[in-house]
Amino acid sequence: MENISPRLESELRRVAKGPSANEKPGGIGTVRFTVRCPIGTADVLAKAKSVLEAVDNATLAGWPSNEKAAPQLPQWFIDRCAPPITQEEAERQLAWRKSLPLEEQNRLRNETDWSLDNWLYWMEPSNRQWFWWDAKVLEDYDHIALAIEVEAWPFPWGALRWLFRAAGASAVEAEE
Repeated sequence: MENISPRLESELRRVAKGPSANEKPGGIGTVRFTVRCPIGTADVLAKAKSVLEAVDNATLAGWPSNEKAAPQLPQWFIDRCAPPITQEEAERQLAWRKSLPLEEQNRLRNETDWSLDNWLYWMEPSNRQWFWWDAKVLEDYDHIALAIEVEAWPFPWGALRWLFRAAGASAVEAEE
């Protein structure tokens, strides 16, 4: 695996201040999302940033190989995650979901709460395929314009969706 530290340091800077004027995204560029927030748009954005900062700082300190560096996540995020389930329960749920029509499978994928372990798995350096680029709360609107730097298309972004849903967003939609 490549050294991810420079990417995380850049991501932390962009989370705090946004991209610099002459900064260009890596990978294939950015993908834009609309994050819908029924209330508290600025609070949703601040919460999502706080969780991402905790993960990045833990990764820079050696997580996941150094368990002592595990992310010190905000309690609200931990509380918002679904309880862990057994492998047997997971297999049973997966079989049930596969039996549903595709539209219902997609709805469940978008609406089901994630367990903390599931979410952290996708945030491990070897599994990360997206990095924060920029986000802005649009004045007089109930949403956030979000840009994510990606390596390739398509990419798994369920962990990104869960980050914002846990923070209070009602939906996260990729722009077309």
